[in-house]
Amino acid sequence: MNFTFCSYASANLYTEEKTFQVNGAGFIDLCRTLRVVRGFGSEASITIFHNEKEIFTKLFQIATRELKAVNVPESCPAGSFLENVTFEVSDSDGLIDESIDGPLHTLNITSNELPLVEGAQYAIKHGRCVLSRVQLPHEQGTVTIVACHTSYPDLQIKIQLQVQSFDLALTTLEEGSEPIFSCPISIVESSNLLLPSQLAPGQPSHLVTYVKDVVKKTKNKVGDTYSKVKSTEETLKTLYSRKVSLEKQIDTIKDEIGPMVGSFIDAKELVRDKIREKIGTAAFVICSSGDFMDGVVGIVALLGTVPDGKIGRMLAVYLGKDDMLSVVCKTQEAANYIEKYNTDGGVDVGFGIHREAAALGVPIKRRFAVICLDDIEPYKGGVLLNSPQKELNLAWPSPHGPKGFRGFAVNMINISDDNLNITTSRGHGLRETLFYSLFGELQVYETRNDMLQAMPYLNGGAISLDGGVIKGKGKLLLGYSDPKITFPVVSGLPNTITSESNDHLDVVTRTRNLDSKMKLLEIIETRISEQEKLHEELMKKFNKRKRKFEEIEERITQPCGNELVLRDLQVKVEELDP
Repeated sequence: MNFTFCSYASANLYTEEKTFQVNGAGFIDLCRTLRVVRGFGSEASITIFHNEKEIFTKLFQIATRELKAVNVPESCPAGSFLENVTFEVSDSDGLIDESIDGPLHTLNITSNELPLVEGAQYAIKHGRCVLSRVQLPHEQGTVTIVACHTSYPDLQIKIQLQVQSFDLALTTLEEGSEPIFSCPISIVESSNLLLPSQLAPGQPSHLVTYVKDVVKKTKNKVGDTYSKVKSTEETLKTLYSRKVSLEKQIDTIKDEIGPMVGSFIDAKELVRDKIREKIGTAAFVICSSGDFMDGVVGIVALLGTVPDGKIGRMLAVYLGKDDMLSVVCKTQEAANYIEKYNTDGGVDVGFGIHREAAALGVPIKRRFAVICLDDIEPYKGGVLLNSPQKELNLAWPSPHGPKGFRGFAVNMINISDDNLNITTSRGHGLRETLFYSLFGELQVYETRNDMLQAMPYLNGGAISLDGGVIKGKGKLLLGYSDPKITFPVVSGLPNTITSESNDHLDVVTRTRNLDSKMKLLEIIETRISEQEKLHEELMKKFNKRKRKFEEIEERITQPCGNELVLRDLQVKVEELDP
């Protein structure tokens, strides 16, 4: 069964006939078929024919919409600025139609007298379009502005305003009037300007209103900046209070868990501070930004401690600075998030660790190593299961050990309880993966002579506590160096934090709590630094705006032979936005 639809707009200016077939459900689907093409306030209708016989007619009234202009002065001073003229689309009830919004709704605003960009379209947002600022001619005359909707030409309005030349008479401040910026910003009273009745004959009252508006706007700019200053000061006050409270909590926890664990935290922070001195490195960013992404375990130098300063120094000499500052990740996926590249192969400085570096104001200027735990071939000899530190099950070089043999470097690294729980996807810990890949079966001896005498027993490299280094078979490292970045030195720590007593569990819990509060303190200190910098910038802006405002107030409250150079005044206003 076929039906013919005839749709038309008022006065038959638009007609169209289409034939449709009834579907299996007995309906005719007109979805997105009919479109209103006539203007607002017109009429439209649909007529249905069956076998050329009219069986249904429906008349529609197209909604009424009107384009209005508000905030349009009747006249303005020559050379001044026309600001915030607002065009509004209203419905039949006079309410703004906020559905008029989006890229399809724009205004074409033209004027022969104003410096508007030819062909420019102004967006309508929720029924409003604002012409924010345009300079008026320096000569007197009539300015005509025509605004028209680019899709609905019947939404059109023409406005006119007079541009007048003028002489402005001003009064001085009354004796004893309130000083500028008292408590903290002065209010410019209307007595500072002549009322319309006080003006000389022929002087338009709108000029006084204009100057009042200028003063009000400049005062508001200063007031807004002052409000931001006060808000920043309140934020700093809160942050300072939280910092003091956290520092007291940290001191209390340190006292409770004892000097040994406290020294562990202090030693770790000491190394962290030394890493922060390496500005322009990835390690600096990691230590300064906290946990900026999941999957990053940390920096090699901070993932273990040593019981002796000599051991720590020699292990750092053996590894070298690059390995000590390597970034450790759990997976390759996490490593891929650290850095990515542009199509030309260059580093994308807006991504990952480089974005964090940019936020800190210290871009990374050198290459850095990233170690992925999941990609490391772990030690296959197993660990000592009865040891809380899970040392590797390495065979001694000889049954009784060579003279001066202190042990294997990989087992001399003490790992905290938290780091002992870090494992790969296959269940291997840091000692089996990270530290074994770095040290292998590196042997530690008391003296160079002991080390050289034990060369037949070496299965890899060796170091001596008096400075000797063998990097491998036939490869010696000579000379002297005193590395700045070493593993934190905490003597006696293993017996303190590896006991299986209830006291140990309490210490571990408190240590984790301490570490959490230390990280929070670090975040708060960073925020304090940011807010202090912001406060300093706002104070500079406030003082500058205040100074400019005083210049404007002084200029407009002093007679100038019945003349005021308005252009100079406008420059002063604009200078309030540095």
